[in-house]
Amino acid sequence: MPRKKKIHFKLSPDWMFSQPLDFEYNKYTLLSFLQKCEQNFEDFKIYPDFVELSLHLANVQSLFKEKTILFTNKKFESCDDEILMKELIPHRISNLSSDEDLELTKTLAFSGDKLMDIFNIGKSIWSIVYESTDINLKKNKKNLGVGMGYVYIGFKTKKTVYLWEYSIKKIRGTKSEAKIYFNLIWEGNPEGKRITTVINENTTWGEYENQKQLPLFEVHSNENFPFDATLVPMIKRKLLSYILQSIPKNDWDSFDSLKKLS
Repeated sequence: MPRKKKIHFKLSPDWMFSQPLDFEYNKYTLLSFLQKCEQNFEDFKIYPDFVELSLHLANVQSLFKEKTILFTNKKFESCDDEILMKELIPHRISNLSSDEDLELTKTLAFSGDKLMDIFNIGKSIWSIVYESTDINLKKNKKNLGVGMGYVYIGFKTKKTVYLWEYSIKKIRGTKSEAKIYFNLIWEGNPEGKRITTVINENTTWGEYENQKQLPLFEVHSNENFPFDATLVPMIKRKLLSYILQSIPKNDWDSFDSLKKLS
């Protein structure tokens, strides 16, 4: 599993409370941030901006409704690691003067629409990439419920194949949520080798006698999509959706159980 790391947001969750609290200053701070997000979206780079935009939108709504600002101490495992509701830490704001409250109200009114506009641009690009990414199960469908397997994608023009081990785990504290993890075990030109041969030579699960019975997926997508910021996150989501829709929720308890392979 990747080492967790602290993410540095482009814009702090409490950005609108810089002293002195001033709408004009906040407006240009926000517009500068949104310009950077829009530039990344124009290059089809979805993450991590999409995650950060979601947090700032949630904060605008929380401040409007409950006078509460949301923080997180989450240590991110990848640029596309999403923030769960249980990972948000609410702090109630207080002791604002009438002038500060007015400046905050103007900031919130301005920010909501601007954030949503850029978020919707990102959402549209997200949908384009998602629909352009196809997942094909190549073997061992009966063992999808184990929550482990292999997935690969090949790029013809680059003559390069990327091969991952994937594992799925239930998210603690939730009843029906799961998370998928990728471990890149090989990349390069297979030079005529079958993908199963490449797997046998590089798997980190070689000590398990049943690892050859794990599911194997092939991905097809546009190789011009940014790899780490867009394509890999979308493969994760597409694969997780495919697997969770293919097995009963009662079988989720068998995730990460190679010994249960038949």
